[in-house]
Amino acid sequence: MSEQTQTEEDCRFANQFPYVDLASMVLDRDHGHLLSKEISTRIDGICVGQPSDDRLTVVVSDPTEIEIYNIVEVSTQGRFKPVLMRGDRQLVRLAREFIFDVPAVRRHETWQEWLESKRFSTDDFSLDSGKEGETEQEITGKTVEMANRIITEAIALGVSDIHLETFEHALLVRYRTDGVLRVVDEVKPLADARALVKRFKVMAKIDVTQERINQGGRISVRVGDLDYDLRVSVVPVPGGQSMVMRLLNKGDFKTSLQDLGFSEKQLDLYRQLIHNPHGMILTCGPTGSGKSTTLFASLNEIVRPDRKVMTVEDPIEYRVPGVVQVQTNTAPREAEKRVTFANTLREFLRQDPDVMLVGEIRDQETAHVAVQAALTGHLVFSTLHTNDAVGAINRMKQMGVEPFLLASTILGVVAQRLVRRTCSDCAQPVEPSERELEMFGSRGISSTDLNLREGVGCESCRRTGFRGRVGLFEMLAVTEEIQDLIERDATKLEIYRQAVRDGMHTLLDDALAKAAQGLISMLEVQRVCKLDLRGTKV
Repeated sequence: MSEQTQTEEDCRFANQFPYVDLASMVLDRDHGHLLSKEISTRIDGICVGQPSDDRLTVVVSDPTEIEIYNIVEVSTQGRFKPVLMRGDRQLVRLAREFIFDVPAVRRHETWQEWLESKRFSTDDFSLDSGKEGETEQEITGKTVEMANRIITEAIALGVSDIHLETFEHALLVRYRTDGVLRVVDEVKPLADARALVKRFKVMAKIDVTQERINQGGRISVRVGDLDYDLRVSVVPVPGGQSMVMRLLNKGDFKTSLQDLGFSEKQLDLYRQLIHNPHGMILTCGPTGSGKSTTLFASLNEIVRPDRKVMTVEDPIEYRVPGVVQVQTNTAPREAEKRVTFANTLREFLRQDPDVMLVGEIRDQETAHVAVQAALTGHLVFSTLHTNDAVGAINRMKQMGVEPFLLASTILGVVAQRLVRRTCSDCAQPVEPSERELEMFGSRGISSTDLNLREGVGCESCRRTGFRGRVGLFEMLAVTEEIQDLIERDATKLEIYRQAVRDGMHTLLDDALAKAAQGLISMLEVQRVCKLDLRGTKV
């Protein structure tokens, strides 16, 4: 029989076996272990379902292998005869990984959850970090595959940061998703852990011979049709190194202001602020609170062909069509060769811009140049690390900006946080406590208007009860009364009270409003607003 005839015969024989879609099945590890990992690998299959009488259902990639019957019968000591079904080779391999090799910290996940995390194949992964050095030769294929898997898995899960943390006996891999860290893997022994960190350093073009200094770099990867940047930070710790990689999508920025979570009233007010021809608008909050997203959604709103918009960033996180974007560079030893926020802002003034965005006001020089730009007919956006909106005014004063200049330039301040949305697929009603009823009542929200909900956990939210995030906002519009207070160098409390009289909703007000609508849980309100429901805000 010719080779072609034999192949055709095998195909006809294989088609006699029913094909099953493993992705839609419910896999149980107890059933999977009815055949050992060694046997399952040998037959390139996986045991599925509960045994029926003396029959054992096995999904294999190639049922034409006649010896499979004998292998299964011998391995089960004659207790079972296999009922073979055909399955996709890749899915069979992933099913074996789910049954036998899943890390202990992920054994709570269902087969569908595990499969979803694998939906980006490492075969689609490509590295774009220039030519790699000879050190790559020292890293095994297993380590390379693990590094690629971590990145592709993190992208599939919507992870914002990947943490690799070296401890005494192992390296923990943690993902930050929706603002919360969770352990996803443990790498042992430490030799494997060090090799994994070294692999990521090679990808980021970081000197692998240095392990006792702080280091930074960047990895550019393509997964499927999408390009990503990973900002890499490494610090020395006892026994090794700690690494954090922040994931950034390099595609065009498409988020609009409507997507952020502003209430209708807040959105109307904010749009009034950003359509001013000149002045300064500040966004404040801790790292990871969504400040950059708010600023770039603002640029998306106001960019147009008859307006020149320029940004200086560290680094460029999002690409915005129609915007001139500059990245800082403080590496050169010679001061005149450095690209800083302050000297770039000064240069922008010679570039005839209408709108300028400064990634962050970190120092006195940048603060003064930004204020001068706002005074000379430009609309300036920037960020500050303060906890609330009124605190931004105090911070600018601390940087040496005169109160009368602040009063003349600041149009408004937005303080914000990101909170986890309650999963709509598993949300259940929750009865409010007496204290909660009092809090809602004091804000004009009656018990009949409450729709408090909590997620109980389902496949859609990976058993967390949360899916996605939404912003909480506190918006300070600088009215004439607040301008007067700033000029008189009034205290933070005086400005805060006037802002509330002018209609400012605090972060807590916004959080409670979203909880009343069922968008977020009271647990999230407590977590983000540091609220003690026994009676005080701590």
